[in-house]
Amino acid sequence: MPRNAGQKAKLLHLLQILWTETDLDHRLTVPQLLEKLQARGITAERKSIYSDLKTLEEEFGFDILPLGRDRQGCALGGRSFELPELSMLVDMVQSSRFLTAEKAAQLTEKLAGQASRWQAEQLRRQIWRAGPVAKAENQRIYYTLDQLNEAILHDRQVSFQYIDWTLEGRAHRHGGQRYLASPWALIFQDDNYYLVAFDAAAGRIKHFRIDRIDNAREEEAERLGRQAFEDAHPSSYAKRMFGMYGGREERVQLHCGTELANAVRDRFGMDAVILPDPDRTGFTVQVLVSVSPQFFAWVFGFGDRMRILSPPSVREEYRARLHRTLAAQTEGEN
Repeated sequence: MPRNAGQKAKLLHLLQILWTETDLDHRLTVPQLLEKLQARGITAERKSIYSDLKTLEEEFGFDILPLGRDRQGCALGGRSFELPELSMLVDMVQSSRFLTAEKAAQLTEKLAGQASRWQAEQLRRQIWRAGPVAKAENQRIYYTLDQLNEAILHDRQVSFQYIDWTLEGRAHRHGGQRYLASPWALIFQDDNYYLVAFDAAAGRIKHFRIDRIDNAREEEAERLGRQAFEDAHPSSYAKRMFGMYGGREERVQLHCGTELANAVRDRFGMDAVILPDPDRTGFTVQVLVSVSPQFFAWVFGFGDRMRILSPPSVREEYRARLHRTLAAQTEGEN
């Protein structure tokens, strides 16, 4: 039996040292391992380290690699995640609008904890690549997600209030009236989570932005609309209902009717500065957009309630596209 305090935990401490201090580019010799154990208040003999390394490899399946020509150094080899995989996940976390800045930082640290401290620093340095992202305001959405998942699991309807953005700020739609819906699926698309639910009052499937759902509550009534949900073909629903687009980036100034505040907030996030007109019948907003046919289609969808003010090049490009579209629609007419 071990004689010194901490001996029973020696194997765990040794694994933790290998996990945080070594990788394919950084190794530790046995004397260095002994020194690091000593710093943790654990004394050990050189021979016992070799035995412990063998135990970690043969009995617990860890990949302990001898490195260097002298083969005196060792490192933890294979891990649950390779560095390129962690790098990709960190990029996804940092670029997600759904996550708050605080939650993104927490998740990044958890991911960094899957690597050595050297690799963790490399992961933290890459965060700047994501650039500015319109993040969610608070963590209410995580609790909402949990409530909706529970309702789906329990086969129950949910009620909630729905948030609109007006010129005055955040407000509940229809004066705070609660929606009643049967939740069937949660879809992540375009950096946002959506609830796909059956609205019995309307008799059809609808989708709701989860970050705009407020005060969600599971109800006693069982869900309705299973057939309507199945008829909507869930596997292709997101592709039909939500669009993604890309193109060259331009900072564009738009003039919008007041009722388009939701659409602007949904697309560009809370960082978009809305400047109300003096008579409050509309507002101006300057946003960074990807200029593409899909962007022009988005603008066109709001008809005369949205106008491109600047830059002139984008405004003229939109006008030319409208003229070509009109000409194509009237071609061949007498």
